[in-house]
Amino acid sequence: MKAIVAENLTITYDGKPALEGVSFSLDEGETLLLLGPNGAGKTTLLRTIACFHREYTGRLEVFGREPCDARELIGYVPQSHSLNERVPLTALDVVAMGGLYRRGFVHFRIPREILEKAEEVLGFVGLAHVRDRLFRELSGGQKQRVLLARALMSDPKLLLLDEPLSALDPSARAEVTGVLSKIKRERGITMVITTHDINPLLEIGDRIMLLNRRLIAFGRPEEVLRDSIIKSVYGPLARVIPVGGKLFCITGDVHLPRKGGGGR
Repeated sequence: MKAIVAENLTITYDGKPALEGVSFSLDEGETLLLLGPNGAGKTTLLRTIACFHREYTGRLEVFGREPCDARELIGYVPQSHSLNERVPLTALDVVAMGGLYRRGFVHFRIPREILEKAEEVLGFVGLAHVRDRLFRELSGGQKQRVLLARALMSDPKLLLLDEPLSALDPSARAEVTGVLSKIKRERGITMVITTHDINPLLEIGDRIMLLNRRLIAFGRPEEVLRDSIIKSVYGPLARVIPVGGKLFCITGDVHLPRKGGGGR
């Protein structure tokens, strides 16, 4: 079954096109890596698939439905969370929110079955040991894994992730990538991941889409990651280097870790 189908999709803001004429399809269980410079339309596409933005023309379907009719099938992890860290929420509280939102409960009346599932999902992402720690005290990598766990609480068929590795140090990036690989391997969830640095994610990417306000390339990694294609977006210094049977993409378009952003 097709997880996503787009045909001649043009997304606008206040009548002005942000992304034009995009056509592609993604099979259920596949992982799509979205690559492109700042302002290329990556987050715009992600938010439109998630039904957070509705100004578009053309065809867009998620598991055969309009995006807003498929919201219960979609989990979304934004680049920056909106949690108020002055509120003393534990890691378990934050994960449980993913079940509360769908059930209509308020925070201080968390049903036992939701707490039990939250504990299970925290264990799945390797953070059972931090369940009672305050979210604000966690490292950047731990916070990202907690937010992934929160998205998994609704048992999504499609997981949308906006820059899940940005501002993390190499160790934390490896931990988050490991969780994404586990989600793909053990749960078979379709994923769409935007990224500035594609290299840590290449092993889980089935398809790559290169955007620059329009579709530049779409296909398997070996089809898209070619010098001529990458240079057309990132300039003459960008290149693709094969090493030991793997491809490494150098674009010069990466996010540096924030202070305190990495770690375990």
